[in-house]
Amino acid sequence: MGSTREQNSLSLRRVLAAAVCLIGWLIAFLSLIMMTPLAYFYGTPLRDGSHPQRSDVIVLLSHGQINDVWLSPEGAQRTWAALHLYKSAFAPFIISSGSSVKQGLDQAGLQAKWLIQAGVPSQAILIERESSRTYESAVEIVDILKAKGWHRAVIVTSEFDVPRVRAVFKKLGVDDLSFEEVAEFGPPSGSLYYPSGWRAFYHATYEYAGLLFYKWKGWI
Repeated sequence: MGSTREQNSLSLRRVLAAAVCLIGWLIAFLSLIMMTPLAYFYGTPLRDGSHPQRSDVIVLLSHGQINDVWLSPEGAQRTWAALHLYKSAFAPFIISSGSSVKQGLDQAGLQAKWLIQAGVPSQAILIERESSRTYESAVEIVDILKAKGWHRAVIVTSEFDVPRVRAVFKKLGVDDLSFEEVAEFGPPSGSLYYPSGWRAFYHATYEYAGLLFYKWKGWI
């Protein structure tokens, strides 16, 4: 009886030691990715590069909002990218899309407000605030394109989002698109430490998972 207990105890200790060792190696592996330039290159398959084309409309997809006054840093970047395209005459109209009205926020409306304050005429901006996720935004935007008779759009979104966004629009029958990718993470500087590693790793992983999820839902 005692021998059996000792054997069970020894087996349990071995399992725990193996688990601790595995967790240690996993932490080391993730740290190697998330704290070094490997995190940047991990997202490379998601980057297509910006190739905006003259279009009927600029589509500004929202990213986030801090409060009634401030967009998230990424949301602000996208908004200024849309402003740049408009000022550069890539298209005469802007669709500001996406909101979190259920949470008391209005990202599409705040983006439009910033654009107006920067000199874009209000009549050049269409606000789409019915959606709360990328797929819903695409559905609403396609309806607007059809209603307006527009065929070409240049879409402003973050650099890792492009493959998923393009696939959603293609599934909805719209493929005459170009993109303005808003860079979130600069390339490594040559150091073995990459300060943006965690954010780059997280966002790339989110997008890889998002592609699988959208495929499972039949949205792409």
